[in-house]
Amino acid sequence: MTPIRVVQDIRWRFVRAFFLWTAFGITAVLAFTLPAVAFAADSTATYNSQNSTNPEDQIISEASLNRGSGWSLGLGVAISEPGYIGVSSQVTALPLIFYHHGRFFFAGASVGYVPFNGRHYSFAILAKPRINRLSASESSQLAGIQSRKWSIDGGGRLSLFGDWGRLDAGVYTDLLHRYNGMEADLGYRYPIRMPGWTLAPGVGLAWENSPLTNYYYGVSQAEVMPGRPAYSPGRATNPFVQLNLLVPMGNHWQFLGGFKYLHFARAIQNSPIVDRSNTLTVFLAMSYRFQSH
Repeated sequence: MTPIRVVQDIRWRFVRAFFLWTAFGITAVLAFTLPAVAFAADSTATYNSQNSTNPEDQIISEASLNRGSGWSLGLGVAISEPGYIGVSSQVTALPLIFYHHGRFFFAGASVGYVPFNGRHYSFAILAKPRINRLSASESSQLAGIQSRKWSIDGGGRLSLFGDWGRLDAGVYTDLLHRYNGMEADLGYRYPIRMPGWTLAPGVGLAWENSPLTNYYYGVSQAEVMPGRPAYSPGRATNPFVQLNLLVPMGNHWQFLGGFKYLHFARAIQNSPIVDRSNTLTVFLAMSYRFQSH
């Protein structure tokens, strides 16, 4: 490993540890303070279970009510530690669009339609990017590995919301036929709104079927080398914690921040091309809302 690679790896591990412990600390504090915050919401904060801290949730909620909206455009950067051996970090830039017309919507990097909804639930059909990827050029330890490409997932998401928080359940499949698999996730968040900023800690589970895990974490016979046996992970259930932040900056600009720590199932950890037990993603973005007419 070159000195530059060592410095980059140390720097990324420091950033990872900082965000991880910060997120855990904030989540722990909120676990003790949220009941008091909710009780005093009428005087010190306002809570909105449907229009949460996530602009995607806001757009989908508005689309379910058949309202029109103005345009919001932005740019986001996802910095992730994918868990692959010898790969310290990956950076992905994502254009963001927030807009809906009737029940059709653009929500960040997602696009979809809300066919039905109620006072405390909504169901959306959507497509969204999967930024997982891998190239042998990212690490000498991955020599001989075939490239794993990003894809677009499509499926449905059911959201239930109330004073108790927000529960999302989704099922998605590969629309580009790259990994030819599917994923199901279940997540709970408690979105709160405070003067000048909004925050939503959450926990959840992500289930991945065999074709998905085999594509991104498996080793085929053609990729076998000394010290790298063939491997097929099979199905995996990965728990995660996350933290979303939204900070309005004037009448048009807003800052979006996100943190997600996902713990790999044992089936993924045992892969010869994985050297970590978890993956960490930090998302930072700015968006601009145009005046609606």
